[in-house]
Amino acid sequence: MSEFEFYLPVEVVFGAGCVSKVGQIARRFGFKALIITGKKSTKENGALDRVLDSLRKAGVGEVLVFDGIETNPTDKLVNEASQMAVREKVDFIIGLGGGSALDTAKAVSIVSSNEGYAWDYVNYPEGPRLIPFLNRPVICIPTTAGTGSEVNRYSVISNPIRREKLVISHSLNYPRVAIVDPELTVSMNPRLTAITGIDAFMHALESFTNRAYNPLADELAIRSAKIIKDWLPVAIEEPQNLKAREMMSYAAMLAGIAIDKKRVALIHAMEHPVSAHYPHVIHGEGLAALAPAVTEFNHRGNPEKYGLFAEALGYPRKAFKAVDVVIDLLQKVNLRVSLKSLGVRRESIEKLAEDVCLLSWNSFHLNPVEPSQEDIYRLYNRAYEGF
Repeated sequence: MSEFEFYLPVEVVFGAGCVSKVGQIARRFGFKALIITGKKSTKENGALDRVLDSLRKAGVGEVLVFDGIETNPTDKLVNEASQMAVREKVDFIIGLGGGSALDTAKAVSIVSSNEGYAWDYVNYPEGPRLIPFLNRPVICIPTTAGTGSEVNRYSVISNPIRREKLVISHSLNYPRVAIVDPELTVSMNPRLTAITGIDAFMHALESFTNRAYNPLADELAIRSAKIIKDWLPVAIEEPQNLKAREMMSYAAMLAGIAIDKKRVALIHAMEHPVSAHYPHVIHGEGLAALAPAVTEFNHRGNPEKYGLFAEALGYPRKAFKAVDVVIDLLQKVNLRVSLKSLGVRRESIEKLAEDVCLLSWNSFHLNPVEPSQEDIYRLYNRAYEGF
């Protein structure tokens, strides 16, 4: 076994009802909080009230709420929330919601504690313009089961002016605490359950099969994929099934750790320009449209891993069977979509391919097959009509 590293400075509190502990946990970090959340869902499902109640009971003196988060959060939102954190001198930040809220909360921690603006910290292939030195403590409380952002160092944000979607990645971007309460995911409708679950599944697939080496992360990824295959359809069919929700929250967290150690690969690299140019496209939908074609392209580059992946999920140990794994799961959860059905225009495919090569070329060496721009253009076209 070759050398590998594993670092995860995130305290995890997991279990049904554990959101009630947020107040006693938050007291470690101060007495003035900023909650970053979405416009509707956490208010409608009661999650925000549960957090506010716990903070009040624990004696957290002042709580501010920034509730402007939307799908594919922008650098402008991060900057606005950061200005609020600085102006109000908040002690710590709570991200409450789906991956967009959690990613924003972590980015705000960086931007509000250092100079510059959000886009100064994103990872272009040549590196970020600024390096952070300080941060505010962050508590992440997911209300979906997909991104795993609560346990990793990534914040994905979009710049609508540049039409780019990039990542902040730094050791200061880890949350201090992840409070993973599966009860908070019960209110997700079947469509959102499927979309977020497929996001987690693609994290597991890409981290397991890419060229990076980390056997501990591989264990987490394959365990996550097996759980999702078994339990995502149950969570969709039986939204109130708490066991299914628990398993999906657990799987998303495992996959979030796996990508922290091994990153993702071409499916994600190709999706980011899609939702950067078409902000209405939800990340998991874009992944679903791209995954069959990209998996078919990739499996020849790492046949052993793709074979193991297929076998672990109950298929013959043959690399090409991994394509069947992906397609069968997408069909089962009603996410056999195409880029065309998501509203992507064929004439934009050339620009999307250019953006992948300009903004993600430093990830190509991780992909099982190192792609050319022509390969990427061809894969977009295959995903356009539906693989």
